[in-house]
Amino acid sequence: MIKLTRFIAPLLVAVPLFAYINVTPIEVGEEPGTTGSLAFSLSTKRGNVETNEYTVDADIRYDSNSTYALWFFGGYNYAKAHDTEIENSSFAHMRYLHVLTPELYGEAFVQTEQDKFKDLSNRSLIGADARYRFFSSSKYGKGYISLGTLLETIRYKNPQIDPNEDNIRLSTYLFYTKEFESKATFNAFAYYQPCINEFSDYTIISMAEVQFPIYKNFHLVVSIKANYDSKPPKFSDIKNYDVTQKTALMWKF
Repeated sequence: MIKLTRFIAPLLVAVPLFAYINVTPIEVGEEPGTTGSLAFSLSTKRGNVETNEYTVDADIRYDSNSTYALWFFGGYNYAKAHDTEIENSSFAHMRYLHVLTPELYGEAFVQTEQDKFKDLSNRSLIGADARYRFFSSSKYGKGYISLGTLLETIRYKNPQIDPNEDNIRLSTYLFYTKEFESKATFNAFAYYQPCINEFSDYTIISMAEVQFPIYKNFHLVVSIKANYDSKPPKFSDIKNYDVTQKTALMWKF
């Protein structure tokens, strides 16, 4: 029977823009084989206000049980209000993780994304990082820190207002996870990603979540995510922050 292999998700710049991606970190070999999860979020309202919102996220992982793991995931978010489109965003991510020591891992990754209502035609990146587990306790949980770099290409829908960008960014994060006796899991993380030649151009991403097991392989996920972009696109006065609260049903297989 295929079991879920939970996997670390450092440097996921896009995650707060979409629905839900399982980010609970583990070590390679904890649950070997091919595994994955699906998460769904659906919201509809009728009457004085008519809205529809749909979110789907999926991931597939392969754990070699020895030295490496592979992870592919993607997501799509779409919403309408009174037959007018108000959200349309998607992304895809591929990651390779390699064990250096029991506490230290190296990673390489590629990603692509789009967000119609942030004037983002395409954002693609390739990068690498090192992740270090700096404490591990059955009572107090686990803590991780990471440092890496990425090459970023951004293409805007209105380049005459927002010129296209090619950047090199640093990335660092702190991650904390704790599993309780009830099998509920708490995760919290914060990322900081400045442009290497202009530190005033940076992104901060943070999230806190709880996964509640409800029936067999089904989990209820409640999360709050916040991201801050110091230099957002100028088109349509896009704000430099987003805060999102999500409740989703996740099926682990």
